[in-house]
Amino acid sequence: MKRNFLLLILIIIPSLFFSQDKNTPTYTITGKIIDAKTKKPLEYATIVFKSTSTEETTCGGVSNARGKFSIDVLEGTYKASVEFISYKSKVLNISTINRNLNIGTIELEIDTEYLETVEITGEKKAIEIKPNKITINVDKDVAANGGTVIDILNNSPIVNVDPSGDIKINGVNSPTILINGKISSLTKTDVLKTIPTNSIEKIDILPTAGAKFKASSTGIINIILKKGKDEGLNASATASGGYKDYYGGLVTINNKSKNLNFYTNASYSHRNPITISDAKNEYFTNGNTDSFLYELSENDSKDNVFYSTIGFDFYISEKSTLSTSINYTNVNNNSTTSTVSDFYNSNFVLTDSNERTHLGDFNDEIVEFVTDFEQNFEKEGQKITASLTYSRDKETYNNVITNTNNGFTDEEYVEKNTMKNTIFDIKYSSPIGENSSYTIGYYGEFGNIPFTYTGTSTTNNLDYSEDINAGFIEFENQSDTFYYGLGLRAEFTSLSVFYESTSTSQNKQYDNLFPSVYLEYSISDNQSVSLSYSKSIQTPNYLRLQPFEQRFSETSSYVGNENLNPVFIHSLSATYSYSKDNLMLYTTAFFNIFDDYWQDVTYETGEFVGGIPKILTTPLNIGKVNYYGVNVTATYKTSNYINFTGNINLYNFDQSGIFEITNLNNDLIVQDFNFASFNGSFSLSTQIKLPNLFNFQTKIVHQLESKGPVSVRKARTYASIAINKDLFDKQASVSLVSSDLFNTHKTNRDRFDDGYFSRSEIKQKYPNILLSFTYRFNQSKKDRKIDFDKKLKKPEY
Repeated sequence: MKRNFLLLILIIIPSLFFSQDKNTPTYTITGKIIDAKTKKPLEYATIVFKSTSTEETTCGGVSNARGKFSIDVLEGTYKASVEFISYKSKVLNISTINRNLNIGTIELEIDTEYLETVEITGEKKAIEIKPNKITINVDKDVAANGGTVIDILNNSPIVNVDPSGDIKINGVNSPTILINGKISSLTKTDVLKTIPTNSIEKIDILPTAGAKFKASSTGIINIILKKGKDEGLNASATASGGYKDYYGGLVTINNKSKNLNFYTNASYSHRNPITISDAKNEYFTNGNTDSFLYELSENDSKDNVFYSTIGFDFYISEKSTLSTSINYTNVNNNSTTSTVSDFYNSNFVLTDSNERTHLGDFNDEIVEFVTDFEQNFEKEGQKITASLTYSRDKETYNNVITNTNNGFTDEEYVEKNTMKNTIFDIKYSSPIGENSSYTIGYYGEFGNIPFTYTGTSTTNNLDYSEDINAGFIEFENQSDTFYYGLGLRAEFTSLSVFYESTSTSQNKQYDNLFPSVYLEYSISDNQSVSLSYSKSIQTPNYLRLQPFEQRFSETSSYVGNENLNPVFIHSLSATYSYSKDNLMLYTTAFFNIFDDYWQDVTYETGEFVGGIPKILTTPLNIGKVNYYGVNVTATYKTSNYINFTGNINLYNFDQSGIFEITNLNNDLIVQDFNFASFNGSFSLSTQIKLPNLFNFQTKIVHQLESKGPVSVRKARTYASIAINKDLFDKQASVSLVSSDLFNTHKTNRDRFDDGYFSRSEIKQKYPNILLSFTYRFNQSKKDRKIDFDKKLKKPEY
């Protein structure tokens, strides 16, 4: 960074004096700078013109995002050169400047000796804010070593992960999670909890999805896995262990040559989270208490996870690359849930009790094949990319439920489903003139999930399939100060469900157009404002559609809704960003409209178990939701040793709609969902770097109380801590991490209606503390790019 900074100073100062000679003609010198091996453009490469008579730098400039430059040079004789950090300098064959000149394409080669002997001072930030994108550089997160991707997302701005593992962007549920830019079976919550952070290079978060993404995308989280970038053979190994009953390891190997890049990683982890929950329920008739139910549960869950990737990049030619990879994951979970239920009458006298034991065995085997091809053409920016992904995801649940009370039902049941999914997409991109480009593409996804439920007294089977065919077009234009991107996606979804037990079927077709717009204006090099709009859809999956009862306890069950309709979402956001010196500010105001909102409704069925009313939860389309608020993220670097990152997320959840049903006891139940609630969260992350000692990071999160029409989730505060130290000249690292230091990341919730009031608490029994050690073999830990504060002109759209 210092090297380029001094060059620019040397360029600017003499140019100010030299420009006073107004009688000397000026000519424009243009060209393009690329990497000699990859043929990719190099942004921010420096072009220098030195006077042959004085050896002083008289003028110069830097290349843009496409590697191009355009420099006004006074007539004269010069020695010209191109310089870029970690590349060999190149002297240009230019002497006398007496006319406008296009130099053509300049190729720079990596300076391997420089990389080996010089410690580069340019440093990535842990969090980089760019237009419509937030990048988490995982290696810069002190908490990254030994954890999982969920730990990183927990430390990310605008992302919230609740204790059950549900992920939100700006408070909106179910963002699309990608692996290396693609839909993957590995993005299920159960698997995300197991992907080791040491296998991840970075995570890109896009609050607004463009037309090239699935229409169900309300936001994008793209997890980029590591591929070795160093030439030759290199590897790393990580071993982890922690409290309580946590251990595992990860091995990565990479071998890169001129024509081939081979990479693989394999990890195994064992963890044993123990969750405890306490529920106190009071039941009413005409406003008078008639019974109580107290339940205390403990879930002992043992996970054993193996995850592996093997991949190859074939550099067929300078413009053609073929990549292929195989991903394999096996998740095995053995859990024991003990629930003690005590029943009381209106005078709080114990009338009955039961201890329910639920033994569960879950096995999930995922095999995934991915093939990518990229063909570049002579014309800059013109290329074709194609991808084919096939995955098979086989899940098996074995459950045995026993009760100590003879009045309750023992049960055994097995659930099986095997998802087979094929995805094919192809995109063609081409520039139009100097400032514009377009991309057209096709996306096809074809999936099938046969679901079987075999219980003690019932058998329920269904066959679910979903096919998506989509085409899209995007157009982009970038000037010096203004960018706009327009997109339109046509998506055709066919959904089919066959219910074997009733010999009935259900077929639905969703054909819609999904427009998207992104506008950005650069006020200056340090400030910009943007405006975006997109339309998306959420279609119900087979878990929401299956009409079979799933019992949580003797008095609580869940059943899907086969008549559930999709939810359409209109998203509008305005963003202001500022970055200068040690301060970065990113502020977004957003407004989302959810039509036919999915509401999980809980009501009394009219049945009684031990004198206690049985309750049922089911999803329904009820009214609409206006969801709007503001998100502010700021980073401040007080010195080379201390960084602060703060986040404020405040939003209003305004819901409309009424639910009415007559239950089995002929009681009319009415729930009014016309309700507006204010919610939000605050977080502060502090990173302290003590040279030659260790790096230290803390994060404190406070979430405000969340009120709804039939429930209230209490406020909660929790903290994480991480300590990391590099050893053996940065060839090794040791870290100590706790994602919930004080064991306060818990859910306290009250639920209520005219017939009952419930108060519950769910939390982990023990705090999570993990110690990890990583050793790198022939792997560089240096940053090979300089000036990471430079503004990215082209947004991620």
